[in-house]
Amino acid sequence: MKEKEKQLFKALCKFKDKLTDPSLIEFATPAVLGHLFFNRMQGVAYDVLKNNGLLGKVNREFRNSLGAAYEQNVLKNDSFKKCIVMLSEILATCTCKVAMLKGAYLCAHYPDGYRTSNDVDLLVLPKDVTAVGNMLSSAGFKQGNVRNGEFIPATRQEIIESKMMRGETVPYIKEVNLPFMKFFEVDINFSLDYKNGTEDTLSDMLSAICIKNEKQLSIPTLDDADFFIHLCAHLYKEATTLPWIEMHRDMTLYKYCDIYMLLSEMTDTELRKIFARATELGMEKVCAYTLLETMGLFDMDNTFAYGICHIMLEDDPGFCLKVVSPQDKKVMTYQTSDVTERFFMESRADDLKEVSDDETA
Repeated sequence: MKEKEKQLFKALCKFKDKLTDPSLIEFATPAVLGHLFFNRMQGVAYDVLKNNGLLGKVNREFRNSLGAAYEQNVLKNDSFKKCIVMLSEILATCTCKVAMLKGAYLCAHYPDGYRTSNDVDLLVLPKDVTAVGNMLSSAGFKQGNVRNGEFIPATRQEIIESKMMRGETVPYIKEVNLPFMKFFEVDINFSLDYKNGTEDTLSDMLSAICIKNEKQLSIPTLDDADFFIHLCAHLYKEATTLPWIEMHRDMTLYKYCDIYMLLSEMTDTELRKIFARATELGMEKVCAYTLLETMGLFDMDNTFAYGICHIMLEDDPGFCLKVVSPQDKKVMTYQTSDVTERFFMESRADDLKEVSDDETA
């Protein structure tokens, strides 16, 4: 992509900011359109153009593609909300602690048409997995995966291996046949992929569950600090694990947009509280990584956030460039430090260099 195309792409994703350079619109090319769809930012881009009075300034195919995608997002979110209500009713009689993560809350918190999700991640204690799973099964959910638009039941071996190896169940799926949502998927998570992610930590998090009310939905989820930390951890894991990089699924921008939105709404006091909690969990570097990468991609001017992040990483300045390969337990590092430059690379894997044992010691 050309430099001006990159600038326009970023400007169309920064919905919290006014588009200050309308002349960028002349670079509304197929390359920009493709990146918006690939990064699941098409609904955001449409509304940014609309709110800045620029819809009539872009090519008709560019405008219509984004407009149709925005309308589809609105309809899909209506379907998703119905599924959230259904899931809430199923879990209403559950005596154990259950938190809905990520998209369950975020899809409702964003402006209409901005973010979509096909599934809901539930966080529960290991001892409660069977009970929650049985409730879903009684409501017509079946364990398996959707491939090529068809439900494929899981084998008993797959169900056992997922519990033992991944800290989550094989997805529970129900055919709902709603607009733009044929299937509704629920993933039950019962472990935290944190350095200090013990069952005590999980229990502590679940004991502080709160109800967030958004767009006529009541969503049981983690408190603000734990929700944000969990979001950072999820992004970090995918962005810094080699298989995700090789699949080109490591830096899909909608995940960074979640952080951009929540950070934009946050006070310095709230951010300080998040880092205090993250330090308790051994997650302060992960949160600093996520914030620095997000602020770089969205050109955020948050002096306090930059300051606290650099303090968290002062003993490990190369942390943001490290990547791990779980299969062979190797550590690699990016040669390119600028996050925007890395984002637009055709193959980020080619920018990685293996770190020697001496360098990791």
